[in-house]
Amino acid sequence: MSSNQSNNYGSCDDQQEQTRPGTRISIADVEGEKPRPVLIFASTVAILVAILLYITHIHHNPLPLGNAEFLNIPLFKSSMATATSRDMSIIPDPNAYPRRPFITKNGRNITLPVLGFPSVALANYPNPEDQQLANEVVRHAVEDLQISYFDVAPEYGDGVAQERLGPALEPYRNNVFLAAKTMYRDAIGSANDLANTLKSLKTDHLNLYQFHSISTERDVERILGEGGAMETFQRAKLEGKIRAIGFSAHSEPMAVRMIESGLVDTCMFPINFAAYHYGGVGQAVLDAAIKNSVGVIALKSGARGRLTPANGQAVHVPVAFKHIPEFKRKEMIDYPVVTSKVHHTWYEPEDDPVELNRLILWSLNQPGVTAVLPPGSSNFGLLDGISEMLRGKSEVPKFDNSDMQNMLNRYGNIVPIFHNRSESGTKVST
Repeated sequence: MSSNQSNNYGSCDDQQEQTRPGTRISIADVEGEKPRPVLIFASTVAILVAILLYITHIHHNPLPLGNAEFLNIPLFKSSMATATSRDMSIIPDPNAYPRRPFITKNGRNITLPVLGFPSVALANYPNPEDQQLANEVVRHAVEDLQISYFDVAPEYGDGVAQERLGPALEPYRNNVFLAAKTMYRDAIGSANDLANTLKSLKTDHLNLYQFHSISTERDVERILGEGGAMETFQRAKLEGKIRAIGFSAHSEPMAVRMIESGLVDTCMFPINFAAYHYGGVGQAVLDAAIKNSVGVIALKSGARGRLTPANGQAVHVPVAFKHIPEFKRKEMIDYPVVTSKVHHTWYEPEDDPVELNRLILWSLNQPGVTAVLPPGSSNFGLLDGISEMLRGKSEVPKFDNSDMQNMLNRYGNIVPIFHNRSESGTKVST
């Protein structure tokens, strides 16, 4: 080869130095020379052996599937989708939905997907033999809809919802954000309730534990006072049984008090179109949450309005509950609970899919809102529609302000699910 010929490695003159005895010959050393059959054969054999060894290594040492969350691998789209529904390797894609900051106090930076699963719907499976139905509902939510945020409470079905959720969620537990609540306001009652919830949910910790349904000054005073439930929460956090402290509330002034206590990480509150525009509730909570770095979950965002005995079904209140404290049982008598005859919810959900999605988008577009919990309807098609609107996007779609007037007209003649006109406005239904 002439000195003016070259290849990708440079001039061949650099390659043609005489090989000294004992020098190892490499492929680069013979670049530019005529192929040597023995050398080519040996190199080919070496490559084939290396490939064989690599395949054998992978077969015996597969990549741990638990790392899929960090690699952002949506397993439901891969060959793993052919595995059984109880396969521990199937997990929800943590990036299937837009994520927003949620727990940010004290230097923490925990984000949450904008859509959660309303586990209250599992209260519709009261019998133990219904567990397989609950399993399929949760499997669908995790594997098909890729939902990784679940919320539940002992009050849903007097323990039924969490009893169904525990076994159904067990295969996916390490890859989901699990939140629960307690209605007990004292340290002893809430401690017992937490122990029972952990047992029912088949887990040793909760990502978030919340005081449930705060609506009166007495609720706040008992929780924060000596011997109150806050003592249990703080102790459980130190012990690793819970990772964060939050609350749900239906009273705007009480929610603001809890936020301003400086003792909570998160808040659940009705950020609902009709309640905001016609009930006068929501903005003060969002303002306080932003100011105090408290994450907000929008409750009842898919609700049309309040049910009454005329358009709902009265709930029978038993002599005693297993998982609901006595003060709440009496409250259910003083402020009778009415449920939807169709959806089995404690309010009237919007069941027009297009209008429902508009309500959800309005809530998600309010500054300060991290995520929404959709209607806990027995019609899971409502959840599917919301999921389809949000899944696969990096950001929440913008609310179309041109829809505002039509929505104001649509919900102008209904009673908001919550309002600030009287104490009854802080209750779920009357």
